[in-house]
Amino acid sequence: MKKIIFILSLLLIGQLLFSQKIEVESYVDRTKIGISDLVKYTIEISGEKVGDISTPRLPKIENFENLGSSTSSSSNYSIIQGKMTSKVTKSFTYTLRPNKIGNHIIPPITIKIKDKTFTTNPIHIKVSEGTTQPAPPTSSSFTQQPNSSLNLSDNLFLKADINKINVYVEEPIIVEYKLYSRYDIANLAFAGDTNFEGFWKEDIYKPKSISFDRETYNDIMYNVMLIRSVALFPTKSGKLSIPSVALNVDIRTQSHSFFDFGTTKRYNIKNKPTSVKVKPIPQNNKSASYSNAVGKFKLSSNISQNQLNVGDSFTYTITISGTGNLKQFDIPKLKEVNNLRFLDPEITTDINKNKISGKKTIKYLIIAQEKGNYTLPSVPFTYFDTSSGSFKTQQTKPYQLKIGEGDLTFVASSAAQSIVSMEGSDIGFIITDNALTSKNIYFDKFFYWFIWFMILVLIPASIIYSKERTKLKGNVDYIRQKQANRILKKYMKEASILAAHDDPGFYAAAQLGLSSYLADKLKKPRGSSTENIISKISSKNISEELIEKIKILFETCDQARFMPGGFSKERIETDFQLVKETINEITKYKF
Repeated sequence: MKKIIFILSLLLIGQLLFSQKIEVESYVDRTKIGISDLVKYTIEISGEKVGDISTPRLPKIENFENLGSSTSSSSNYSIIQGKMTSKVTKSFTYTLRPNKIGNHIIPPITIKIKDKTFTTNPIHIKVSEGTTQPAPPTSSSFTQQPNSSLNLSDNLFLKADINKINVYVEEPIIVEYKLYSRYDIANLAFAGDTNFEGFWKEDIYKPKSISFDRETYNDIMYNVMLIRSVALFPTKSGKLSIPSVALNVDIRTQSHSFFDFGTTKRYNIKNKPTSVKVKPIPQNNKSASYSNAVGKFKLSSNISQNQLNVGDSFTYTITISGTGNLKQFDIPKLKEVNNLRFLDPEITTDINKNKISGKKTIKYLIIAQEKGNYTLPSVPFTYFDTSSGSFKTQQTKPYQLKIGEGDLTFVASSAAQSIVSMEGSDIGFIITDNALTSKNIYFDKFFYWFIWFMILVLIPASIIYSKERTKLKGNVDYIRQKQANRILKKYMKEASILAAHDDPGFYAAAQLGLSSYLADKLKKPRGSSTENIISKISSKNISEELIEKIKILFETCDQARFMPGGFSKERIETDFQLVKETINEITKYKF
C-alpha cells in the first residue's frame, strides 16, 4: 500500500511539474530599420498558468525610446491519453523608436515569474538614415501623385525652419516645424512632448485641424502644413541643440475593389535635429542700469499731472516696447524722492502673437506728502542691442512737480470752545404762571447712559486714531513697516501659484517679496542690493542659520533669473519649501 501511494505521489509531482513548465522567448518584426521607423519588440510567455502574469516592466534601452506596449493572448488545447491539457501564450509587444543611427543591441531582459527567473536573448538592430519602408500605394486626390519607386521619406517628411542660427543669450529664435507630404493624410498627432533643454520656450502656434497649402521644395510640389511654431530664448551660451519633433501620421491606402474603401497605415516621422551657436553677453562696458534686457527696445514715460496738493496722488507710467525677451528682464529702478511716497508698481506685459515683440507697462502710484517743488528724476534703462552687439542706454525725461497745501485743516484738541451769545440773554423774565409743569428726568433711562458710554469709548479711540494718522502722514518708514506684511503676503501668493504650475517665474516673485519685506522692516530703500540687506540683518539679533538660509535663497533666485526654464519640477518644489520655511522664520522676528 505504501509503495502504491509513493508511486502515485511521484506521478502527481511529475505531472504537476510538467504542467507548470514555462517558456519565455523574444523577437522583433525586423532587424534593419531607418531612424524614422519603429520596431516591434515582443516577449512571449507560454505555459499552462500564465494568464495572470502582468506586463513585464521593460528597463531603459540605450539608443531607443519606449513608446508603449500592447498585450495579446492565445490558448491551445490538446487531449493526451484521455486527459485534456492546455497551453496559454501571452505576448507583450513594445513599440521602440530609435534615436541614433548605428548598430545597436536590445539587451537581454530578465523576467521573474513566481520563484523562477528567465532571461531573453540579445537582439541586434541596424539603424540607418531615413526610412527602410517603401512608399505605400495610395489613391491620392492630389494633383501631383507620389512616386512609389521612392522611399517613404522622399514623399513624407518633417522640416524645421529656423530664422537665425547665431544668436546671443536671451535673444529670441523662431522655429517653425513643417510637414511635407504627397499622400492623402487621414490623421496626425504628436508622438510625445519635446524637451527644449537650454531654452525658455513660448508656443506661438499649434493647429486645431489638418490644413495644407501647396509649396514647391527641391523642384517638387508638396502639400505643406505648419504643425508647430515656437519662440526659443537661449538661457546659456555654447552650441545648443534644437530637438526634433516626432509625429504619428496616418496615410490612406489604395482601395483594391469597389467594395474596398481602403484603410489607413500609421507611420512615425521626425525631423533632423539642428543646432544654433549662442554667444554670451559681454561683461565689459555693462552699465549698472542693465536689466538683462536683450533685443531692441524703445523707452517712453508720462505723468498724469504735475500740479497737486498734499495728500493727492498721481500716476507715473514707464513703457518699454520693442522686440526681445520682454517677459524675462527686470523693470528699471526708480530713485527715491523725499516727501514722495512710491507704492508698488503695477506691471502689465502685452505680448504679440509672435511672442517676441510687444510692450511692458510699469505704473507707479505716487502720493505727495509735503508742500514744495520737486523733481522726479530721469530713469535709465539699459539693454543689449543684438543687431550692433553693444549696450544701449535710454532715459526717461525728468518731471517738475508743484505741490500745494492740502484741503484738510487740523485743529488741536486743546483749542478753546467758541462762546455762543444769544441776544437778550441778560434779561430775566418774571414767571407769572402759578401752574407747575412736570419735567422728565432722564437719569434712569437706558438711552441716556448708553449715549454717555459711547462718548467715553469714542474719546480714547479718536485719540489713538489721530495719533496713527499723524504717524502715517509724517513717517514714511512707519508706513512701510506697517505695510510690509501685506506686501509680502501678496508676492508669496503669486509665488505659490507659479510654483504650483512648475513655473520658474516663482523665483522672481519670491525674491521681490522677501527683499521688499526686509527693506521695509530694516528701513532700507527698496531696490537695495542683496549684500546691503544681508549686512543690515547681520547686525540684528537673528540666528546665523537663518541668515545663511536667506543668502542661499537670494543666490538661488538670482541664478533662476539667468536660467529661466533650466530648473526641474523637483528642484522648483524643493526651493519652494525652502522659501516657505525661510519666510515663516523671518516673520517671527521683531525688527
